[in-house]
Amino acid sequence: MKFWLIILRIISGIQLLVAIFKGFSSLTSLLTDWEFIYFFQAVAFALIAALPVQVFIILANNYPNKIIDGKQKKNFNRIFLVNFLLIAFLFGLVFNSYKQETTLVAQTGLIHPLFFVNLYISIAMLVFHFIILFGLFWLRSHIYHNVMQNQFDFETQDENP
Repeated sequence: MKFWLIILRIISGIQLLVAIFKGFSSLTSLLTDWEFIYFFQAVAFALIAALPVQVFIILANNYPNKIIDGKQKKNFNRIFLVNFLLIAFLFGLVFNSYKQETTLVAQTGLIHPLFFVNLYISIAMLVFHFIILFGLFWLRSHIYHNVMQNQFDFETQDENP
C-alpha cells in the first residue's frame, strides 16, 4: 500500500508538470495564432492539472482516516466528474498527435523516434490520467473504510463487568 501511494504521488507530480506545461503552451499559441480553440485547451489542461493537486490535498489532509466532507467533498466530486469527462479530450489529443506524426513521416519519408515525442506525451498523459482517477477512487474508498472501522473507547463493550 505504501508503494502504491508513492507511485501515485510520482505520477501525480509528473502529470501536474506536463499539464501546466501544455496549458502554458496552449496560452502561448493563443497569443501567437489568435485561434480561440487554444483557450479551451488551456482551460482543459488547467482542469487536468487540478486533479493531481486534489491527490496531494487528500493525502495531506485526509489520509488515512479523516473523512472527506462539506465543501471539500463538493469540490472533489466536481473536479473528479469534470476530469472523467476530459478523458475524451485526452483521447482526442492522442489521435491528433498520431495523425500529425504520421503526416510528418509521410512528408519526410523518415521514421525517427523524436518525431513521435508529442504522441508519447499524449499517451502518457492519458494513461496517467486513468491512474490518477483510479487512485482518487481508491483513496476515497480507503479513507471511508478506515473511518468506518475506527471504534472509540465508548463504542467497545467493556469485557470486565
